[in-house]
Amino acid sequence: MNDSLAQGGVSVNVPQFSAPPVEGMSQVSVMNLSSAGAEASVSHPHEKRRTISLPDECRNVFITYSSDISTEIVPFVDFLTKQGFRPAIDLFDNPFRRMDINKWKDSYLKDPSTLIIIAISPKYKADIEGCVVDSHGLHTKYIHSMMQNEFIQHGSLNFRFIPLLFLNASKKHVPSWLLNTRVYCWPQDTEDLLLRLLREERYVPPPVPMELTLIIRPVAPSSAATL
Repeated sequence: MNDSLAQGGVSVNVPQFSAPPVEGMSQVSVMNLSSAGAEASVSHPHEKRRTISLPDECRNVFITYSSDISTEIVPFVDFLTKQGFRPAIDLFDNPFRRMDINKWKDSYLKDPSTLIIIAISPKYKADIEGCVVDSHGLHTKYIHSMMQNEFIQHGSLNFRFIPLLFLNASKKHVPSWLLNTRVYCWPQDTEDLLLRLLREERYVPPPVPMELTLIIRPVAPSSAATL
Protein backbone atom coordinates (compact mmCIF):
# COMPACT_ATOMS: atom_id res chain seq x y z
CA MET A 1 0.00 0.00 0.00
CA ASN A 2 1.20 3.48 -0.85
CA ASP A 3 2.49 5.40 2.21
CA SER A 4 0.31 8.44 1.49
CA LEU A 5 -2.73 6.18 1.23
CA ALA A 6 -1.84 4.54 4.53
CA GLN A 7 -1.61 7.95 6.13
CA GLY A 8 -4.64 9.64 4.58
CA GLY A 9 -6.83 6.76 3.42
CA VAL A 10 -8.29 3.84 5.31
CA SER A 11 -6.85 2.47 8.54
CA VAL A 12 -7.99 -0.53 10.57
CA ASN A 13 -7.72 -0.93 14.32
CA VAL A 14 -6.34 -4.49 14.43
CA PRO A 15 -5.44 -6.20 17.74
CA GLN A 16 -1.77 -6.92 18.21
CA PHE A 17 -0.94 -10.61 18.69
CA SER A 18 1.98 -10.08 21.04
CA ALA A 19 2.33 -11.89 24.36
CA PRO A 20 -0.31 -10.62 26.79
CA PRO A 21 0.90 -8.72 29.85
CA VAL A 22 1.51 -10.87 32.91
CA GLU A 23 -0.96 -8.84 34.95
CA GLY A 24 -3.73 -9.84 32.53
CA MET A 25 -3.21 -13.58 32.95
CA SER A 26 -4.52 -16.00 35.54
CA GLN A 27 -2.71 -19.00 37.00
CA VAL A 28 -4.47 -22.28 37.76
CA SER A 29 -3.55 -24.32 40.83
CA VAL A 30 -4.82 -27.59 42.28
CA MET A 31 -6.10 -27.86 45.83
CA ASN A 32 -5.92 -30.82 48.21
CA LEU A 33 -2.80 -32.53 46.92
CA SER A 34 -2.58 -35.19 49.60
CA SER A 35 0.95 -36.33 48.79
CA ALA A 36 4.14 -35.39 46.97
CA GLY A 37 4.69 -32.51 49.40
CA ALA A 38 2.64 -29.91 47.60
CA GLU A 39 2.27 -26.62 49.45
CA ALA A 40 -1.12 -25.21 50.30
CA SER A 41 -2.16 -22.38 48.04
CA VAL A 42 -2.17 -18.87 49.47
CA SER A 43 -5.49 -17.10 49.26
CA HIS A 44 -5.63 -14.13 46.88
CA PRO A 45 -8.30 -11.43 47.03
CA HIS A 46 -9.16 -11.90 43.35
CA GLU A 47 -8.89 -15.67 43.14
CA LYS A 48 -11.77 -17.78 41.89
CA ARG A 49 -12.46 -21.40 42.72
CA ARG A 50 -14.30 -23.98 40.68
CA THR A 51 -14.75 -27.71 40.92
CA ILE A 52 -13.52 -29.96 38.13
CA SER A 53 -15.80 -32.87 37.29
CA LEU A 54 -14.21 -35.12 34.69
CA PRO A 55 -16.40 -37.48 32.66
CA ASP A 56 -16.08 -40.98 34.05
CA GLU A 57 -14.29 -42.31 30.96
CA CYS A 58 -11.62 -39.59 31.25
CA ARG A 59 -10.48 -40.89 34.64
CA ASN A 60 -8.77 -43.92 33.10
CA VAL A 61 -4.98 -43.58 32.95
CA PHE A 62 -2.57 -46.21 31.67
CA ILE A 63 1.06 -46.30 32.84
CA THR A 64 3.75 -48.08 30.88
CA TYR A 65 7.17 -48.50 32.51
CA SER A 66 10.24 -50.70 32.81
CA SER A 67 11.20 -52.97 35.68
CA ASP A 68 13.94 -50.73 37.11
CA ILE A 69 11.31 -48.41 38.66
CA SER A 70 8.77 -51.02 39.76
CA THR A 71 9.03 -49.93 43.39
CA GLU A 72 8.39 -46.29 42.45
CA ILE A 73 5.31 -47.08 40.38
CA VAL A 74 3.32 -48.43 43.34
CA PRO A 75 3.23 -45.15 45.35
CA PHE A 76 2.69 -43.22 42.12
CA VAL A 77 -0.38 -45.31 41.30
CA ASP A 78 -1.62 -44.81 44.86
CA PHE A 79 -1.23 -41.04 44.49
CA LEU A 80 -3.26 -40.94 41.25
CA THR A 81 -5.95 -43.11 42.81
CA LYS A 82 -6.31 -40.67 45.70
CA GLN A 83 -6.80 -37.85 43.18
CA GLY A 84 -9.81 -39.63 41.66
CA PHE A 85 -8.17 -41.34 38.68
CA ARG A 86 -8.23 -45.03 37.76
CA PRO A 87 -4.64 -45.85 36.89
CA ALA A 88 -3.74 -49.19 35.33
CA ILE A 89 -0.13 -50.31 35.18
CA ASP A 90 1.66 -52.70 32.85
CA LEU A 91 -0.92 -55.47 33.07
CA PHE A 92 1.56 -58.21 32.24
CA ASP A 93 3.52 -57.55 35.43
CA ASN A 94 0.53 -57.51 37.77
CA PRO A 95 -1.17 -60.88 38.47
CA PHE A 96 -4.29 -59.14 39.79
CA ARG A 97 -4.96 -57.30 36.53
CA ARG A 98 -3.37 -59.59 33.96
CA MET A 99 -4.91 -59.64 30.49
CA ASP A 100 -3.81 -60.56 26.99
CA ILE A 101 -2.30 -58.03 24.60
CA ASN A 102 -5.36 -57.86 22.32
CA LYS A 103 -7.63 -56.95 25.22
CA TRP A 104 -5.11 -54.32 26.29
CA LYS A 105 -5.18 -52.77 22.80
CA ASP A 106 -8.99 -52.65 22.77
CA SER A 107 -9.38 -51.29 26.29
CA TYR A 108 -6.59 -48.70 26.44
CA LEU A 109 -4.76 -47.91 23.23
CA LYS A 110 -7.91 -47.72 21.08
CA ASP A 111 -9.73 -45.55 23.61
CA PRO A 112 -8.82 -41.90 22.85
CA SER A 113 -10.17 -40.74 26.22
CA THR A 114 -7.45 -42.72 28.05
CA LEU A 115 -4.28 -40.74 28.66
CA ILE A 116 -1.09 -42.78 28.69
CA ILE A 117 1.78 -41.93 31.05
CA ILE A 118 5.16 -43.13 29.84
CA ALA A 119 7.37 -43.62 32.91
CA ILE A 120 10.85 -42.74 31.64
CA SER A 121 13.84 -44.48 33.18
CA PRO A 122 17.29 -45.61 31.96
CA LYS A 123 16.01 -49.17 31.40
CA TYR A 124 12.97 -47.89 29.49
CA LYS A 125 15.23 -46.47 26.80
CA ALA A 126 17.23 -49.70 26.75
CA ASP A 127 14.07 -51.80 26.47
CA ILE A 128 12.63 -49.91 23.50
CA GLU A 129 15.90 -49.54 21.60
CA GLY A 130 17.96 -52.58 22.52
CA CYS A 131 17.65 -56.34 22.50
CA VAL A 132 15.17 -57.18 25.26
CA VAL A 133 15.47 -60.49 27.11
CA ASP A 134 12.86 -60.29 29.92
CA SER A 135 9.12 -60.60 29.33
CA HIS A 136 8.27 -57.24 30.90
CA GLY A 137 10.76 -55.51 28.61
CA LEU A 138 9.26 -57.24 25.57
CA HIS A 139 5.78 -55.98 26.45
CA THR A 140 7.15 -52.48 27.12
CA LYS A 141 8.82 -52.45 23.71
CA TYR A 142 5.64 -53.67 21.98
CA ILE A 143 3.50 -51.03 23.71
CA HIS A 144 6.01 -48.36 22.73
CA SER A 145 5.87 -49.36 19.06
CA MET A 146 2.06 -49.17 19.10
CA MET A 147 2.13 -45.72 20.67
CA GLN A 148 4.65 -44.50 18.14
CA ASN A 149 2.52 -45.83 15.29
CA GLU A 150 -0.50 -43.91 16.60
CA PHE A 151 1.64 -40.77 16.87
CA ILE A 152 2.70 -41.11 13.22
CA GLN A 153 -0.87 -41.83 12.07
CA HIS A 154 -1.99 -38.57 13.70
CA GLY A 155 0.47 -36.52 11.67
CA SER A 156 3.19 -36.55 14.36
CA LEU A 157 0.88 -34.74 16.79
CA ASN A 158 0.76 -35.87 20.40
CA PHE A 159 -2.72 -35.81 21.91
CA ARG A 160 -2.47 -38.16 24.89
CA PHE A 161 1.04 -39.50 25.56
CA ILE A 162 2.66 -37.99 28.68
CA PRO A 163 6.39 -38.62 29.21
CA LEU A 164 7.25 -38.55 32.93
CA LEU A 165 10.83 -38.67 34.20
CA PHE A 166 11.42 -40.82 37.27
CA LEU A 167 14.50 -41.05 39.48
CA ASN A 168 17.85 -41.19 37.64
CA ALA A 169 16.19 -40.38 34.30
CA SER A 170 16.79 -37.36 32.10
CA LYS A 171 15.63 -36.13 28.71
CA LYS A 172 18.29 -38.25 27.03
CA HIS A 173 16.19 -41.29 28.01
CA VAL A 174 13.03 -39.90 26.37
CA PRO A 175 12.13 -41.41 22.96
CA SER A 176 13.05 -38.92 20.23
CA TRP A 177 9.48 -38.72 18.90
CA LEU A 178 8.33 -37.41 22.31
CA LEU A 179 10.90 -34.65 22.64
CA ASN A 180 8.63 -32.12 20.90
CA THR A 181 6.10 -32.30 23.73
CA ARG A 182 6.12 -31.35 27.42
CA VAL A 183 8.25 -33.69 29.52
CA TYR A 184 7.27 -33.86 33.20
CA CYS A 185 9.39 -34.81 36.24
CA TRP A 186 8.12 -36.80 39.20
CA PRO A 187 7.52 -35.58 41.85
CA GLN A 188 8.67 -32.03 41.02
CA ASP A 189 5.92 -31.42 38.44
CA THR A 190 3.09 -33.00 40.44
CA GLU A 191 0.67 -30.11 40.02
CA ASP A 192 1.42 -29.59 36.32
CA LEU A 193 0.92 -33.32 35.73
CA LEU A 194 -2.46 -33.25 37.47
CA LEU A 195 -3.55 -30.26 35.39
CA ARG A 196 -2.61 -32.20 32.26
CA LEU A 197 -4.64 -35.19 33.41
CA LEU A 198 -7.53 -32.84 34.19
CA ARG A 199 -7.25 -31.31 30.68
CA GLU A 200 -6.64 -27.88 32.23
CA GLU A 201 -4.11 -25.23 31.17
CA ARG A 202 -1.73 -23.82 33.77
CA TYR A 203 -2.16 -20.22 32.57
CA VAL A 204 -5.38 -18.61 31.35
CA PRO A 205 -4.79 -15.62 29.02
CA PRO A 206 -7.09 -12.59 29.12
CA PRO A 207 -9.99 -12.68 26.64
CA VAL A 208 -9.33 -11.38 23.14
CA PRO A 209 -11.73 -8.61 22.00
CA MET A 210 -14.38 -10.04 19.68
CA GLU A 211 -14.99 -6.80 17.75
CA LEU A 212 -12.78 -4.66 15.54
CA THR A 213 -13.20 -0.96 14.91
CA LEU A 214 -12.87 0.30 11.33
CA ILE A 215 -11.88 3.92 10.73
CA ILE A 216 -13.02 5.23 7.34
CA ARG A 217 -11.70 8.56 6.07
CA PRO A 218 -12.04 10.32 2.69
CA VAL A 219 -9.15 9.69 0.33
CA ALA A 220 -7.10 12.79 -0.41
CA PRO A 221 -6.94 13.75 -4.18
CA SER A 222 -3.16 13.39 -4.20
CA SER A 223 -3.46 9.85 -2.87
CA ALA A 224 -6.28 8.89 -5.26
CA ALA A 225 -4.02 9.64 -8.25
CA THR A 226 -1.73 6.80 -7.24
CA LEU A 227 -4.50 4.18 -7.03
